[in-house]
Parts: sequence; structure tokens; C-alpha cells
Amino acid sequence: MDKTRFCNLYPILLLLLIHTPVFSGQLSKIVIAHRGASGYLPEHTLAAKALAHGMGAHYIEQDVVLSKDGQPIVLHDTHLQAVTNVAEIFPERARMDNKYYAIDFDLAEIKQLKVTERSDVEKDSIVYPKRFPPHQSTFQIPTLGEEIELIQGLNHSTGKPVGLYVEVKEPAWHQQHGKDISRVVLKTLSDYGYTKSEDLVYVQCFDPAETRRMREVLKTDLKLVQLIGSKNPNSAIDYEQMILPSGLKLIAGYADGIGPSIQHIVKDIQQDGQPILSSLVQDAHKLNLKVHPYTLRTDRLPPQVINFDHLLRILFLDANVDGIFTDFPDLAVDFLRNHVAQPKDRATYDYATTWLDQHLRMNQIQTIGSHNSFKEAIAPSLMQILRQLDPNTADSLDYEHISLTKQLDLGLRQLELDLFYDPEGGRYANPYGIMAAKEMNLPLDPPYDPKGKMKNPGFKVLHVQDIDFRSNCMTFKEALEEVHQWSKTHPRHTPILITINTKEDVIDQPNFVQPLPFDRQAFDHLDQEILSVFGISELIVPDYVRGNYKTLETAITADQWPTLKASRGKIFFALDANQEKIDIYKDSHPSLQGRILFVDAKEGQPEAAFRIINDPLENRQYIQDLVLKGYLVRTRADADTKEARTGDTTRLEAALVSGAHFISTDYYLPENKFGTGYRVQLPTQTPVRFNPNFFLDNLSSSLLEQPPK
Repeated sequence: MDKTRFCNLYPILLLLLIHTPVFSGQLSKIVIAHRGASGYLPEHTLAAKALAHGMGAHYIEQDVVLSKDGQPIVLHDTHLQAVTNVAEIFPERARMDNKYYAIDFDLAEIKQLKVTERSDVEKDSIVYPKRFPPHQSTFQIPTLGEEIELIQGLNHSTGKPVGLYVEVKEPAWHQQHGKDISRVVLKTLSDYGYTKSEDLVYVQCFDPAETRRMREVLKTDLKLVQLIGSKNPNSAIDYEQMILPSGLKLIAGYADGIGPSIQHIVKDIQQDGQPILSSLVQDAHKLNLKVHPYTLRTDRLPPQVINFDHLLRILFLDANVDGIFTDFPDLAVDFLRNHVAQPKDRATYDYATTWLDQHLRMNQIQTIGSHNSFKEAIAPSLMQILRQLDPNTADSLDYEHISLTKQLDLGLRQLELDLFYDPEGGRYANPYGIMAAKEMNLPLDPPYDPKGKMKNPGFKVLHVQDIDFRSNCMTFKEALEEVHQWSKTHPRHTPILITINTKEDVIDQPNFVQPLPFDRQAFDHLDQEILSVFGISELIVPDYVRGNYKTLETAITADQWPTLKASRGKIFFALDANQEKIDIYKDSHPSLQGRILFVDAKEGQPEAAFRIINDPLENRQYIQDLVLKGYLVRTRADADTKEARTGDTTRLEAALVSGAHFISTDYYLPENKFGTGYRVQLPTQTPVRFNPNFFLDNLSSSLLEQPPK
């Protein structure tokens, strides 16, 4: 590869990407105005919310409680005396604990109150004395509807899409008073058009049972956030358990994010200002949970924090949280503008993506893929037999995949198919494993191939004949058509690699099918079957990459892989086979002339362009060297369920650092059998990222391909 040519462009790329990051509905980092711009105006007033909108907050918070007549009002506490003059207007309405509860007043009465800066009633003092002067100007408690109308109106007049961040306050307490606050809040949001997960609203709650109820009983599709409070021996809620991986796994089953306190993330700060962080953010991100900690205040900094900028740096840059709650949204927005890549206007985004498409090549990105992408779980009765005969093998086969379409939807850009040659059809239609389970009088497993697909001529897709034969795409033709349809629907996807493992291993057991060998005719049929679904212009093939160069290896080491523009919407195939099979495939096709598949050829061979190096731990430097020379490399983050069983990510980390272009895994979704939550994804949580062998880590990979929804 001519790295000198690329280095000349690198300063331009750096400027472009650091100052022109992702343009999408989802920001890379968000600022949530805590009770509005409450560092400058009394909390939860419409004035504080309007100021927060003008300061550039991405979301504005609404704490919601109910009035006596069931109206949702925006108020932090269930009582009124800390922020209003209720004791003056209704002096006889306090309860035995001397508190004035909103639920004891109807909306008309609440509208008579004036809101002021928060006070500590028991100490008769202002909580934040340097903020807005108490009892000055005129502010009221707004209803949730009034606040939504204000924010939607400002969104319309300014063109800024600012979201809502609603907290359902004290649902159990409201229930004791005969009111279903969650139902009221969700109904109000629905009335104003907030019904879908992609809408600009989060709904949060400290009560996990209620958060789960909103998802499972009230059936909301809105984004939910589980708030996590401090340890409290008087509370029935175990927040300490929530922050453990096992607790987060439960949360991931019903919520989209967590709202911990700063202390849950920052355990301590050393004398040099460096933070000691918990694993909470990393653990949450592995489960695809957003992390929005609370609350950042300039006038109440945690111990050892130097200043507000220091705290923002710790949370956004060191801890990598997705957003923060703050009383001072302007300061946080300025920090993001100066230090963290954020969206700008569409024209700039279009310029950036066009520039990248023209200058970056397909070997300068990195993506996640799946291993044995077709594999369905071994059915229960057959797995029982296998565990009795060979527990280790049973363990290694104890995984499964969702459909190819769903994998591609999630952002995977590498698939693997195991092919068995079956030119006449029917060779693998009656697996012995089904018969074995019947002979042992075990419960019947689910039906296999009810449509008779395995009886048709053509390549079959399965892992191990007679043992691990269930597949989400039973024939090669079916798999090709599924990928082709997805590709046509998503024409700007980055190139998708499909590795082909030609299976012909003989298992020396009675009644097991003996596979047919992959000979020259079989490989010719393989190319033909691909071309029966894909047009040659929809593929990246060796001839296209080689161009006018004498050999494929000469071309790729001269930086001739296609640009992103030339490779978007295209598929390419690679043969994962031993040298004997590679020799058969390339026979009479020097440097793969006229062939469809690339092959795993070692350096120095005319066909060398693509390598499969499965162990990144032992071969990290070797992989890096190959990548820098121009070879495409596929590696594996895990194997035989071992990493998933222990939660070991060292192999994944080595794969990421190595720059291998395709990192294959069985766990692109969090594992749910072994209790570790093991998951493989790019740090950027995008389908592809800039290859770390060529670029800095903080470039905005969403410019390459948008994150999946």
C-alpha cells in the first residue's frame, strides 16, 4: 500500500472528521437540561425550559406528579413547599408531617402558587444561594401539556429538534392514592404525538417494577431509562444489585438506558486529577444500554473535581457516557462543541461522506461479522444425546443465530456459510440425529425441513451432517437470495463479505452421510450458483480488483482495493479452505482470473489478497503487518463458546487492536445462557469503523455507515 499518498490526505481527513461528525437523529453525546436551565432560573418553570432550549440542550427534563384532579404537573417533589409559596396561600392545608402535597390540591389551586428558587424549609435557607434570587419575578408550575407545547413550539420556530426527558415520580405512592401516574404520562405523551421508539423522548423512573410495567403491561414503545439511586437500607429497591452485570442484564430486557449517579461511575479521583472509574459504563454498553448520569452542577462539584470542565471531561471522554444531566446546559453544550464530535448541518455531512467515499478504500475500515451465520440451535433431544456422548463437543456447539437479514440489520457486514455439495438433491434430507432421538424414545424435536427444501438439487447450508444440521437458510440459493434482497433494500451499505467453508469431512460413524468432495465441477457450480442470483456488477470479484496488474497480490499491495464509493452496495465472497481445495479452485484460473471467490492464499502467491487468521492473540502483530501491506484479514473474537462462558474479552480486544477487517463472533447479541452477558461489537457501535491501523480512534465512524436503529 502506498501509505505516503494516504498520509498526504490525512490532515484534511482529520480536520473533516473531527469537526464534521455524524448527522443523524441520534446524537453521539447529549446534554439533558436538568429541570431546565435550573442553574439560572427557578427549576421546572417554563422560563427555565425556554432558556435551556436556547442554550442548545438536546433534551429537557420534566419531573411529573399528579394533582388532586389527576392533572400531570411538572414538579420535582410530591410536595410543594420547597419551591412555592403554598404555605402563604393555603396555610391550613399541610398534612401531619407539615408538608403540602400536590395530590391534595387541584390544578386550579396549584395555578395560584408562585414558584421560586428551591429552599430548605427545615433550615429556612436557600439551597443554591448564588442562583436566581428568591421570590423575584413571577413563575408558575406548568402542566406537562403546557411544557410540551412550549418545547414543540420552540422546535418549530427555531428548527432545532429538542427532545423531552420525562420522569414518572413516585408511582407506588401515587398508586396508594388511587392514581396511575404512568398511564397518565404515557397518554399525555401520546396525545402530543410521542408514541414510537424513534421519537425525541425518553421516559425514566427510579422504580424498576414500574419501568418494566410501562414496557410490558402498558406496552409503550418509547425509550425507557432505568434510574439508579443510591444505596438506601430503608428502600425495598436494591440499587446496588442493579449496577452489577447481572442487574444490568435484567434492565436490558425492558429498558434502553440507565440513569446512574455520578458516584456510580467515578469511584475516586487521584491527586493528578485522573479518575478511577467503575466498569458500569462499559458493562452497560455491552448490553447496548445508554448511560445518562445525574447531576452536574458548577456550584456543587464532587470532591477532588477541579472544575466543571474537569468533570465533563471525566464523564464524556474518560468514562464515555452517552449523555449527562446538568443544571448548566450551556456549559456542557460548549464542551461538546469544543471537545466531542457532534452533528452539524446536512450540507457539511454530505460533503464529508462524499469526500470519504472518494478517498477511503474498503480495506481501511473494520467491521463485525458472524461465525456459522446460518446456525440454528441443536434441538433439545438430540442435544441431550450429544451431551451424554461428548459433553465438550456439546458445549462447543451450544449457540445459535438469528436470520441473515436480522444480522445485517444489526450492522454485521461479514457472514459465514458452510456448504455441502448436493448436485442431485436429497443427500442431507434425513439426518440420522432425528432418527437417533426417536430410537431412544426421547421427546419429539421440532419438525425438520417441512417444505422439503433439502430434497432439491444444489448446495446445502449446515454445520455438521447428521448432528448440527438445522439452519436458518437451508440452501445456498436461499441464503444468496436473502442477502441479495437485503442489499437491494440498503444500497449504501459498506461491502459485505461472505466466507464459504466447503465441507467434506467424513465422520466415521454408522448411518452418517458421507459428503461429496469439492472437485473442479463442484467449484464451477459454486460460481454459477452465485451468478444465478447476483449480477457481476453487484459483486467485487478478483478480476475487478486486479485490473491491469499482473497478479492479484501486486494489485492489492499497490492499494487497488475499491473505494467506498465503488464498493457500496456490493458483496464479495472468499473461500475458507485448505491449500488442496484452493489449488483445485484456482486450477486453470491463474491469479483467480474468471473466478468469483477470493481465496485464503498465503503471501507470495499470485492469488494472495485475503487471509483468515483465526487467533488474534497469538497473531496480533502478524495481522497488523498484513493489514498495512494491503491484505484483507478475517479473524475471530471467540470460539467454541469459551469466551462467552467466562466473559473473557481479551481475544476480542486483540482482534480490535490488530486492525483485522472482519472480526467474526457467535455473540453479536449479548449471550443469554451462561450469565456473563458476553457481547462483541465495535467500540463505536456502528456497522463499520475507521481501521485503527490507519486512523485515530475518535473519528466519527457514523460517516461511513449509520448505526442500526
